[in-house]
Amino acid sequence: MNPMSKLKAAALMAATLGVLGGAGQAIAQNRTPVQPMVRETGTLLAQTFGNTDINAANFLVVAVPGSAAQPYRLYIVEQLQPNPPCWTIANPGGEPTQVNALWNTFDFTGICRLQRDTNGYAIRLAGQDLSGTRFEVNQRDGDLLLQFAPSTISRDRITIGRANGISPTGFTQIDLNPGWSLTKRTFNGQIVSSHLVYFTNDLTLAQLQSGETGGGTPPVTPPVTPPTLAFNDIRGNRYAAEITRAATLGVISGFPDNTFKPTSPLTREQAVSVVIETAAEILPTSLIAERSQVVSSPPFPDVAANRWSALKIQQAKQLGLVTGDAGTGNFRPTDNVSRAELMAMMYKLALIRANAGAGDTTSTTPVPGRDQVTGGLIPNIPNPTAFTDISGHWGENAIRQMAAVCAIASPLNETGTNFAPNTNALRDYTAAAAVRAVDCPAARPQ
Repeated sequence: MNPMSKLKAAALMAATLGVLGGAGQAIAQNRTPVQPMVRETGTLLAQTFGNTDINAANFLVVAVPGSAAQPYRLYIVEQLQPNPPCWTIANPGGEPTQVNALWNTFDFTGICRLQRDTNGYAIRLAGQDLSGTRFEVNQRDGDLLLQFAPSTISRDRITIGRANGISPTGFTQIDLNPGWSLTKRTFNGQIVSSHLVYFTNDLTLAQLQSGETGGGTPPVTPPVTPPTLAFNDIRGNRYAAEITRAATLGVISGFPDNTFKPTSPLTREQAVSVVIETAAEILPTSLIAERSQVVSSPPFPDVAANRWSALKIQQAKQLGLVTGDAGTGNFRPTDNVSRAELMAMMYKLALIRANAGAGDTTSTTPVPGRDQVTGGLIPNIPNPTAFTDISGHWGENAIRQMAAVCAIASPLNETGTNFAPNTNALRDYTAAAAVRAVDCPAARPQ
């Protein structure tokens, strides 16, 4: 065989492997056609591939915060297993739709599938693949638009969907415009191994460029609603969505000037206030009704009966969430609360909730249960963070268990493997921990 023939043979084999993405055995058995080479951009491919419908309820199209050069990126998230959820919506029915990116909080292997670039999604128009496209999430007048350019050099931008605003955290669901849907790529009738997702439209590229929309009804452009923040100073904070939800629930409040001061520490009495308000959201109403409503004597030697926090401290003491210091019995209400102390209270509250929900079969979303062998909580997070700085710490058990239950305990600043147990608990993380407890799952024992 001459050198030119060898090169042609090698090129043919490479093209075949590129289509099948498989081994030599699969090639020998199937003898499938080779995908035609496409030299131009913005070209419709021959019908080498097919597509099939998907269950849209298992998919999320979401704008994800990026970099200075690319402020927002496009992700398609697929829920493969029912639990744990890959995402939740912080403001159901609201606009813009604020996404809690739960896939960032656990090892999602086999549970979630993330398609993050053009290796995972493509355009299919009028039954044909469109090659050479470029996807963009563009910010326009307070909104996020999902668009594609038909080629790398085209100035045209065709809008696939929009977010109707921008979530405070940047993680924002994108709704597809009329005429667009998600499908999966198939080859010889089988879904391809990459599980590539198509943005699919029955119209041709020319029809879209001429302004047609498909779907039978022209798209209605709703008025742009600026993202609603609970406080003026939480924009850009990693816990902004959870702070907003916490404020809506009433488990924590801001200051008279409509600020939240997210990176300020909390005192021990302020933390008790948050935990007691959280308890009101997740414990049975009958148990909540048993709490004291008046303070007739100091709950601790250093907490006067007329102190603003005395009633909630007394209620926390009643529930067994807090105790006094050994020797003095003092509570130290104005000392800053540490992250370990916060988790200790959250852990005790979770145990009370688990005990109250034991044997409850009335809820379709049972509360986190208690392991009858170990006495601890039954984990509902696979592969929780293994903290590297809590070994031998007095709060080690509570922190580990809270990491395994709805990721209530998470790394300092949500990165790395340090929990920093002796570091002050800040207002933003405390709000997030409370929200995670309430939404873990959203069910109250009967």
